[in-house]
Amino acid sequence: MKDFIITDDFPKNQSEFDERFNNDQACYDYLFSLRWPQGFTCRHCRHDKYWRSATGLFICTRCEHQHSLTAGTIMHGTRKHLILWFKAMWWFTTRKSGVNAINLQDLLGLGSYNTAWLWLQKLRSCTVRQDREKLAGTVEADEFYLGGKKSGKRGRGAGHKCAVAIAVERKNPKLGRLRLQVI
Repeated sequence: MKDFIITDDFPKNQSEFDERFNNDQACYDYLFSLRWPQGFTCRHCRHDKYWRSATGLFICTRCEHQHSLTAGTIMHGTRKHLILWFKAMWWFTTRKSGVNAINLQDLLGLGSYNTAWLWLQKLRSCTVRQDREKLAGTVEADEFYLGGKKSGKRGRGAGHKCAVAIAVERKNPKLGRLRLQVI
């Protein structure tokens, strides 16, 4: 398992976060420093000069290749301000009890529950390590059906239920890592 160490001066509390990321420009500057730590370099022709378009794209002055700070991220194509995304990431990563879509909608002042839900799905997808190790040792597996009460057929045959498989490592007397998968 890889150890993930934060090498950046990560804000230690809400006040530090608000001071550091107090507007969209601060968020853009942070993303710029992550994408191009030694300054802008066109990935197409390797030129180091650019101009900014009205839509926020970085355009190479030599080959006119367009670069976006959010390309390849969960924020790609967003029409919301980056500061809202940064706040969503902050609350998602720092709340011990987690944050749900209704909380996120209220915290960010989003007009749509669906937007808050989609953002949380994107944030959750970032927490899955693609190169994670397989479960090892004694592993117990089972399935369950997720869905609210509804009249009609029960259990496996209920069309409105979603089947979920679960596998967990048994580390007596505790449980180890687990995996869930919709089946």
